Amino acid sequence: MSKNDESWEELRRRAEKRLQVTKRELSTPPTPEELQRLVHELEVHQIELEIQNEELQHARSELESLLRKYTDLYDSAPVGYLTLDPGGLIRQINLTGARMLETDRSRLINQRFARFVSADSRFAFASLLDKVLQDQSRDAAVVELQRTGSERCFVHVEAKVTKGERECHLALVDITSQRLSEESLQASERKYRTLFETMSQGVVHQCPTGRIISANPSAERTLGLSINQMEGRKWTELFSELIHEDGSEFPEETHPYMIALRTGRAVHDVVMGVSLAGSDRRIWLNINAVPQFHCGEDNPSQVFMTLDDITDRKRMVVYNGLTAREKEVFTLLAKNISRTAVAEILDISPKTVDKHRENLMAKLNIYDIEGIVKFAKLIGMD
Repeated sequence: MSKNDESWEELRRRAEKRLQVTKRELSTPPTPEELQRLVHELEVHQIELEIQNEELQHARSELESLLRKYTDLYDSAPVGYLTLDPGGLIRQINLTGARMLETDRSRLINQRFARFVSADSRFAFASLLDKVLQDQSRDAAVVELQRTGSERCFVHVEAKVTKGERECHLALVDITSQRLSEESLQASERKYRTLFETMSQGVVHQCPTGRIISANPSAERTLGLSINQMEGRKWTELFSELIHEDGSEFPEETHPYMIALRTGRAVHDVVMGVSLAGSDRRIWLNINAVPQFHCGEDNPSQVFMTLDDITDRKRMVVYNGLTAREKEVFTLLAKNISRTAVAEILDISPKTVDKHRENLMAKLNIYDIEGIVKFAKLIGMD
């Protein structure tokens, strides 16, 4: 016998007992006035019962309406809802959750939810379930669901256990598009990072104030500076001299990266001579500056500069303009012949050889015999 049956039986016993008492009280025949009053009370009581019954019917109708709305909301919600017992078995699941698991809802009841979690995510899910059941708290994790086809499905799982309960309530939000986009973005970042690190052209990345954010290894080799020496500094702080091809100074406001940041347009093929601070060494660069924008913004958020070392190209132009005597001296020096031997071969004094060597190094932007030998090999001298 159910609890409801027992309560109705008890109510009937109490009613019969009260009826017997009432009959004893009415053993003396009532007067007409008492009968009339009793009939009135019974009629009033009957109306009260009818009103109560109407209210109960109305309340029942409202509850049934709310239940239908709750059921519709539960089943049609864009979020998957599940209830698990402490062993991880599914006790309840809405239609969205069943669709996520690609299984009919009727077949999911009493199935272990972990069966539908991919092997790579099972440890993370088991840890989540253990934690919320033990602490009777709320926590979340991202897991990948096991799918029969090749299509992947990632869900954000929020697990909650109300204090005093032994059931775990899960909310599953499909984040597949977001997760795959993130993975694609990460793959692109890795690809472009590899390209950035391995490309032969130097690249310097600068923020809107002109301070250097990063530089690739080619830029480090070209400039003779490490990223630690460059990071956080402006281009003009790295060099003791910035000049145009005609030897005039290169003001910072006319630097390619400053023009790109100021105008929002790319600047191409600017030739600049730079000398490292504390050194007479000068290199010539061909610079391109390309501004970058955040989505929806008109002002550049950063700029990328590409650097091509054209020092040897400039040397070649200068070399072609040397006099015949200067080329003779250069050829002999490139063979690492001593100044005395050069003087004897050319029938000039050693001091004249020293003067020619000094002029050659200044014109060619070379600072030692090793540099002359290296350039001679570059232009094909044996």
